[in-house]
Amino acid sequence: MRGYLLLITLLFLTSCASYEKQTQSFRGAWNSGNTIEASKVANIKVYDNIDSKDSVVWLLEQGSALRANDQLEESNYAFDRAEKRIKFFESQAKLSLSKETTALVANLAAVPYQGTGYDKVMLNTYQALNYLQLGQTRSALVELRQANEAQKSELTRNTRRITSARKSASQLNSNILQTEKNINTQAVLSRLQPSLNMDYGPFVNPFTDFLYALCLWSLADDQNENALVSLRRISATLGRPSFISDEIELVDKLLSDKNHSDLTYVIFETGVAPIRKEIRLDIPLYDRDLPYVGAAFPRLEPRGRLVSSSVAIGKTKTDATRICDMDAVIGQDFRSELPGVIIRTIASAVLKASTTKQVGDKNNDLGIIAGTAYQIFSTKADLRTWTSLPKAFAVTRVETPNDRKLALLVGSQKSEIIVNPGQVNVVYIKGFAHDAPLKIHQFRLK
Repeated sequence: MRGYLLLITLLFLTSCASYEKQTQSFRGAWNSGNTIEASKVANIKVYDNIDSKDSVVWLLEQGSALRANDQLEESNYAFDRAEKRIKFFESQAKLSLSKETTALVANLAAVPYQGTGYDKVMLNTYQALNYLQLGQTRSALVELRQANEAQKSELTRNTRRITSARKSASQLNSNILQTEKNINTQAVLSRLQPSLNMDYGPFVNPFTDFLYALCLWSLADDQNENALVSLRRISATLGRPSFISDEIELVDKLLSDKNHSDLTYVIFETGVAPIRKEIRLDIPLYDRDLPYVGAAFPRLEPRGRLVSSSVAIGKTKTDATRICDMDAVIGQDFRSELPGVIIRTIASAVLKASTTKQVGDKNNDLGIIAGTAYQIFSTKADLRTWTSLPKAFAVTRVETPNDRKLALLVGSQKSEIIVNPGQVNVVYIKGFAHDAPLKIHQFRLK
């Protein structure tokens, strides 16, 4: 009877809706470009979840919505709270033990969301952009340095995460690790692997690197050499596009001659990032008592399509260079995280199947019913992901025309603007799903 009551209790803990369903109203508003409605939904969700396991991901959604809605200080406050919550979760030594236990008994969606590698990089990147728009350049450089450090530290963090998962699984059942490595199991699990159009390397975000390089040479007179190092690294990562080669040439000239014509950088942030969908797979265990188990895994699902973007000055059009495919960044992070997710999920499925069998043996039909219900309702994939990230970033640079007039072209949409006074300006275009209204902002670097 005690085991039966435990299973009923766990049903209540694991029966909440998936994050995909929880975000439907938010994503509907966001995809249509209705940032006011999106921020309202996010504000409510943050209030409802601030002390919950989902607090970090909702704070990230809130930060994005407020930023797009031009509420920059409020956006940075949301991002700062998200960052503090991430650090809080990571700093709790006891949490790692309870996290593994919860993941095994319930599922990975039942443990606190601590943010992915790309979450941390983009969190700092958006904070930097907010500070740049607010004219707080020193704070922007601090955030970009933190974003750069986040990319490096994620390599170590991911290794530890996989090691922890293997240790947890081996304590439960040594056959789990053998199952994971079995060629037939690998064939089944290959369905989870995302397809990548680009491979930037683990935890690399070329847009963040580019923004950092741009700020180094335009905001700090003694950082041109460091800017060149960053640009050369980006060039190698992206296959040496001509736009980055031109940037390297520009910064190289600035080392000997500080004078240059007025420049305008146009940054296009367009589309929507992948979301996670659940897929259920039967995993062979090669165990006489448990020949196979059913398990739920996350799988990335891309959304929308890439759009062309360019800048026109009179009849002269300059195409933007795609500097970062966020589908690739997210896909690479997902691929790095996947081994740990697979191990934990298989271990959890084995534990639930074993528990159901034991309870059924002791409590007959009542135990079997309770155990089966426990397996059904607790077998869920973790679908939490920062849904308001873009699909891609593209950038171009033009000499600011005398009349300072630019035409911005995004897919079939066209917007005309007047560039603000300044020697080095940035025009920032935020696009959403196909043909949704564009959000256009400007800030000056120099």
